[in-house]
Amino acid sequence: MSLTPDVLWAQRPDSVYLTIDLKDVQEIKVTLERESLTFSGRVGTSLYEFSLEFHAPIKREESKWSTRRLVEFCLMKEASESWPRLSKSKLPWVKVDWAKWQDSDDEGEGKGAFDVDGMGDMSFGTGDGRGPNDFDSDDDEEILKDLPPPLHLQEYGEEEETPAPAAASAPVKEAGQELNEID
Repeated sequence: MSLTPDVLWAQRPDSVYLTIDLKDVQEIKVTLERESLTFSGRVGTSLYEFSLEFHAPIKREESKWSTRRLVEFCLMKEASESWPRLSKSKLPWVKVDWAKWQDSDDEGEGKGAFDVDGMGDMSFGTGDGRGPNDFDSDDDEEILKDLPPPLHLQEYGEEEETPAPAAASAPVKEAGQELNEID
């Protein structure tokens, strides 16, 4: 029995960007038609497949796809219009890719056309001018500086003195006291 992968999608007036949320896919079979997409592929011993009918027709010849990291498609719409959903019917495994989504009121905010040059060369950087490969292990200290220090667990069998619980800062209400009383 096959599994169905999550499919993420975003759109622009003239195109749809689709990502199949699977890594290291082998034995990929894709059938892209004007009104549908069929996919199958293996990850390890699991077979993933799906078929969907697009909400509206696409220009098959002008569409592109890549399999470098994830399976990604840039599908050119036949008509420049907003689609209410990716497929003709609602599918539970199709989700909006909010990182790439552009609403009509987002125009002019740097979310232009999808970058399809080489498809695999798309940069999904950190938003601070660094590219995706500019992360180093010391970066987590800056990101996590507001978190409390990590707990150090005792080895199994060692006993640790448990501190007494802190006194409550507000008085405890006794049964029968008025609940609307202000302290």
